[in-house]
Amino acid sequence: MQEPKKVGHAQHIKAVNHPIRREMLKLLDENEDILEDILINQLIENKTLESENIFKYHMDFLLQTFCVEKIEDNGKILYKILQAGKVIENF
Repeated sequence: MQEPKKVGHAQHIKAVNHPIRREMLKLLDENEDILEDILINQLIENKTLESENIFKYHMDFLLQTFCVEKIEDNGKILYKILQAGKVIENF
Protein backbone atom coordinates (compact mmCIF):
# COMPACT_ATOMS: atom_id res chain seq x y z
CA MET A 1 0.00 0.00 0.00
CA GLN A 2 1.39 3.35 -1.05
CA GLU A 3 1.75 6.03 1.62
CA PRO A 4 -0.17 9.26 0.88
CA LYS A 5 1.82 12.27 -0.26
CA LYS A 6 2.96 14.43 2.64
CA VAL A 7 2.68 18.19 2.56
CA GLY A 8 5.35 20.28 4.19
CA HIS A 9 4.51 22.82 6.85
CA ALA A 10 5.69 25.72 4.69
CA GLN A 11 3.47 24.67 1.79
CA HIS A 12 0.48 24.32 4.11
CA ILE A 13 1.10 27.77 5.62
CA LYS A 14 1.38 29.22 2.11
CA ALA A 15 -1.97 27.63 1.23
CA VAL A 16 -3.92 28.99 4.19
CA ASN A 17 -2.27 32.42 4.44
CA HIS A 18 -3.21 33.67 0.98
CA PRO A 19 -6.21 36.06 1.25
CA ILE A 20 -8.15 34.49 -1.63
CA ARG A 21 -7.62 30.94 -0.38
CA ARG A 22 -8.43 32.01 3.18
CA GLU A 23 -11.77 33.44 1.99
CA MET A 24 -12.44 30.23 0.04
CA LEU A 25 -11.77 28.19 3.19
CA LYS A 26 -14.05 30.43 5.28
CA LEU A 27 -16.94 29.89 2.86
CA LEU A 28 -16.28 26.15 2.81
CA ASP A 29 -16.11 26.06 6.60
CA GLU A 30 -19.56 27.69 6.81
CA ASN A 31 -21.07 24.86 4.72
CA GLU A 32 -20.86 21.08 5.05
CA ASP A 33 -20.19 20.96 1.33
CA ILE A 34 -20.85 23.43 -1.46
CA LEU A 35 -21.36 23.23 -5.21
CA GLU A 36 -18.50 24.62 -7.26
CA ASP A 37 -20.77 27.06 -9.15
CA ILE A 38 -22.22 28.47 -5.93
CA LEU A 39 -18.78 28.86 -4.38
CA ILE A 40 -17.43 30.65 -7.45
CA ASN A 41 -20.45 32.96 -7.61
CA GLN A 42 -20.15 33.86 -3.91
CA LEU A 43 -16.45 34.63 -4.31
CA ILE A 44 -17.13 36.82 -7.36
CA GLU A 45 -20.06 38.59 -5.64
CA ASN A 46 -17.99 39.48 -2.59
CA LYS A 47 -15.19 40.66 -4.92
CA THR A 48 -12.70 38.05 -3.73
CA LEU A 49 -12.32 36.71 -7.29
CA GLU A 50 -12.51 38.28 -10.73
CA SER A 51 -12.79 35.10 -12.80
CA GLU A 52 -13.22 31.35 -12.73
CA ASN A 53 -9.62 30.82 -13.89
CA ILE A 54 -8.33 32.40 -10.70
CA PHE A 55 -10.64 30.09 -8.73
CA LYS A 56 -9.21 26.98 -10.39
CA TYR A 57 -5.61 28.03 -9.63
CA HIS A 58 -6.30 28.61 -5.94
CA MET A 59 -8.58 25.57 -5.53
CA ASP A 60 -5.89 23.33 -7.05
CA PHE A 61 -3.46 24.65 -4.43
CA LEU A 62 -5.93 23.86 -1.62
CA LEU A 63 -6.54 20.38 -3.03
CA GLN A 64 -2.80 19.65 -3.29
CA THR A 65 -2.27 20.64 0.35
CA PHE A 66 -5.21 18.49 1.55
CA CYS A 67 -7.16 21.48 2.87
CA VAL A 68 -10.15 20.67 0.66
CA GLU A 69 -11.73 17.57 -0.83
CA LYS A 70 -13.30 17.55 -4.30
CA ILE A 71 -16.44 15.41 -4.63
CA GLU A 72 -17.88 14.58 -8.03
CA ASP A 73 -21.53 13.50 -7.89
CA ASN A 74 -23.83 13.04 -10.89
CA GLY A 75 -21.87 15.50 -13.02
CA LYS A 76 -21.74 18.10 -10.25
CA ILE A 77 -18.62 19.16 -8.40
CA LEU A 78 -18.77 19.84 -4.68
CA TYR A 79 -16.03 20.89 -2.29
CA LYS A 80 -15.69 20.06 1.38
CA ILE A 81 -13.21 21.50 3.87
CA LEU A 82 -10.84 19.02 5.51
CA GLN A 83 -9.16 19.21 8.90
CA ALA A 84 -6.02 20.83 7.46
CA GLY A 85 -8.18 23.65 6.08
CA LYS A 86 -10.00 24.26 9.35
CA VAL A 87 -6.96 26.12 10.66
CA ILE A 88 -8.68 29.26 9.32
CA GLU A 89 -11.05 29.04 12.30
CA ASN A 90 -8.19 30.54 14.31
CA PHE A 91 -7.88 33.67 12.11
